[in-house]
Amino acid sequence: MRSLTFQLAMAVGLATASAAVQAAQCVLPPEVLAHATRASNAALAVDAESGDLPGVDRARRERRASGQLAALPQNLGGRLQPALFDRHLGQTTFLWARRDASAVAVGPLKTREQLIARARAHLRSEAAALRLSEAMISEAQVVDAQYNGNGPAVVRFRQQVLGREVFGRSLNVLLDRSGKPVAVSGYFATDYDPAALGAQGLVLSAAQAIAGAWRSIGGAMDAAQLRRAATRGGYDWYAISNPGGELLAERQPRIKQVYYARGQRLEPAYYTELFATGKRDGRFNAYGLLISAVDGSVLHRRSLVARAKAYTYGVFADGAEGGWRPYDSPLGNGFTPFPGASPDARVPRVSSASTQRRTLSDAGTGDPWLPDDATTTIGNNVRACIDRFDLSGYNLAGLVLLDNLLNTCARLAGDIYPPLSAAGSFDYPLGPDQDPKARNARYAAAVNLFYVNNWLHDWWYGHGFNEAAGNAQTSNYGRGGEENDALIAQGQDGSGRNNANMATPADGSPPRMQQYLFDGPVVGTVRQTAPVSGAPLTFTVGSFTPASYDIPATAVVLANDRYSTPTDGCGVVVNDPSGLGLIPSLPPLPQLSLRGKIALIDRGSCPFTTKARFAQISGAVAAVIVNNSDADPIPMGNADIPLNLPLSTDWTYRIPTVMIRRADGELLKQQLAAGQSVKLALHRDASLDLDGTLDNQIVAHEFFHYVHHRLTDSSSQQTGAMSEGWADFDALLLSVRADEHFIVGNEQYQGAYDLAGYVMNNFYHGIRRAPYSTDFAKNAYTFRHIAEGEPTPDGGSGLNNSEVHNAGEIWANQLWECYAGLLNDGRYSQPQAQSRIQDYVIAGLKMTPADATFTEQRDAVLAAVLAGDFQDFKSCSEGFAKRGAGLLAVAPARDSTDFTGVVEDYTPFVCPTP
Repeated sequence: MRSLTFQLAMAVGLATASAAVQAAQCVLPPEVLAHATRASNAALAVDAESGDLPGVDRARRERRASGQLAALPQNLGGRLQPALFDRHLGQTTFLWARRDASAVAVGPLKTREQLIARARAHLRSEAAALRLSEAMISEAQVVDAQYNGNGPAVVRFRQQVLGREVFGRSLNVLLDRSGKPVAVSGYFATDYDPAALGAQGLVLSAAQAIAGAWRSIGGAMDAAQLRRAATRGGYDWYAISNPGGELLAERQPRIKQVYYARGQRLEPAYYTELFATGKRDGRFNAYGLLISAVDGSVLHRRSLVARAKAYTYGVFADGAEGGWRPYDSPLGNGFTPFPGASPDARVPRVSSASTQRRTLSDAGTGDPWLPDDATTTIGNNVRACIDRFDLSGYNLAGLVLLDNLLNTCARLAGDIYPPLSAAGSFDYPLGPDQDPKARNARYAAAVNLFYVNNWLHDWWYGHGFNEAAGNAQTSNYGRGGEENDALIAQGQDGSGRNNANMATPADGSPPRMQQYLFDGPVVGTVRQTAPVSGAPLTFTVGSFTPASYDIPATAVVLANDRYSTPTDGCGVVVNDPSGLGLIPSLPPLPQLSLRGKIALIDRGSCPFTTKARFAQISGAVAAVIVNNSDADPIPMGNADIPLNLPLSTDWTYRIPTVMIRRADGELLKQQLAAGQSVKLALHRDASLDLDGTLDNQIVAHEFFHYVHHRLTDSSSQQTGAMSEGWADFDALLLSVRADEHFIVGNEQYQGAYDLAGYVMNNFYHGIRRAPYSTDFAKNAYTFRHIAEGEPTPDGGSGLNNSEVHNAGEIWANQLWECYAGLLNDGRYSQPQAQSRIQDYVIAGLKMTPADATFTEQRDAVLAAVLAGDFQDFKSCSEGFAKRGAGLLAVAPARDSTDFTGVVEDYTPFVCPTP
């Protein structure tokens, strides 16, 4: 195949001028145009990590099954950078502008109309490459057209045919500050027959589509139960009484008619959003579903969960000179970057934070967070509370559930909105590690959740994430977008522990953040004392067991419950005929040989509490559970009451229950089998729970899930991974402060930055596999490490690389390399570099094609940077290339779930002259 020669001419779009600053010639093989051509082994299975139903995209599956690949396009030379072409779709998905493209004269229009006119003109000039007709261009709906802070403008179009949206089909046009086009991203449906649109008969009503969608996620519903209650934001909203089956409705379903691109036709369909809670386990679910109006089948499914008067707020934050930026946590900012001399250095958990009392009405938007007569934390942008019991979906009175009733912090259910501490003030002093369940601590936590989410709202607002872009507000003040969707932020949520989530429906329906309590630092030991005295074993504890204990050296006995797997302590699992989870799993009969001993129990399929109960009724003084995988032991929860009710059986467990590694457990079992006397000693000091509501890195992480999903069409595993990476990057942006380059070992921002170190009590890498760093000695992960089975730098097998959090780490560190390049640019102060990267982030998200691949998302970011400043583009391009995502890198197929087929490349986009 012949080579294509691309002229590379970079244009810098500044507020006052646009000038070509560099030109180079890159000779590239035509394969660089081919994107995601590798076969995918995408499987449809329940997500093992989240338990959500699998994503579905019928058209994508049909394309994959056909095995057809489109030919590469020709005559795409003379551009700023090579295009990206998806051979499965047969579409160009990212098209850089031609070198000689210029701003089109559009006359004396207002700024927004100028941008739209120039964007449509650019689409017309690229109609052949994008396979667009004049009708497609003129009928396209503009959903956003604005400059992003001081950065470039993005004009975002959604495809419409006969006035109806085509689901998942959009185009984005990037313009620099002078109006010159830089790139187009996304794709429209282009190969349908317009004459055939009226030939498909509709067999489903909207109510029938909702009922069918509800049944597809495991519920039971009769369409006759539904009645249309309202129409707003392009959706019909339906009132519903509680349906039968295993699911309860959390909020009113909403639905709209769309077209779905399927092969060479547009199929009439309905898009609906459903929020539900399981009766059995209390688990919250939220899905966006596309239901065929022709045959009622599920065409697409994705989980929506990834979850003027001045007031004074007492919060852990910088003072006025620092922009009132929230601290990383109640311990302050002294742990990022990691202050230890080595990764295993013990860092004293000492607070450098002080509670700041901030008086404000807003943080830069000009809009108040609270009305003048506010008495609690219910504002225009955020509703924040402590959701202790989380009765989500439980309609105990049998009434119709409406939005914001029992599903979001019900006072009648005992949930907490903090009152004013004094006139015009929410100030509840809090120490860094106080008991989070105390009333004052709960008030302080809810105030913090309200403050941080509002601060983040305003922090991103000026960079382009505003009303027109789809942010969450009760009132949009006439500035565009949909209203009545203030973010619902629930602290210390009663539905779980050791986690957090964000559910994000489309604009006009409230996103919901849930923050949880985390187990406090486990301070103690599990040590073998006989037949040899060994080093302390790695262990975790059950959340239901005593907070402190001291078990001296005691004989160990292997469990034998006399059933199918006698060493697992499960006995016979009892089925619950009620289907409501009211009958817990029962332990087997006592094992008399365990009396006064430590029970050694294999991890199996029954709840950990069943094993602990078996050991306890057998008279054991402790239970030691052996993990069933080579991974580190995991925290153990209480599953006695599957229904999510404000009840607990923790108080009934009086003996310690710990889990150890499989290798350690196997050694103990071998010693027992050899007839040796095996003894263990267990010790634990008391510690308090830690509150994820106060770990502002976690809050920032969850907040950005909502930003990402509001600005992109994302339902694939790749976009799920990048959503985790974007969310981590938001936490990193929050953590980096102006003086950190003065820290020894961080002169070029090469230190170790953790995530969620406060709740994990690990300030080196926190909850991730490695810290974020530009230093390969600290983080050696590159693009190839998203692929399943690719050995990891720490010697791991890589068998879980494609899990969204693991793969997301790779994307976040690529972004970190880009940001570090700006931070180390002598032209900028840290605040200036931060503002620039925020402009680029929002513009890059708006330029993201639907269900983007890693390389498409990379190009969307780089295009935004190029429209802002050439040197920034060079720096960020080098950052991506440094981590293997350079010019010739190949991403996995769009629908891949194992991310195999990655091709790394270390060539920056700014190619050298041959």
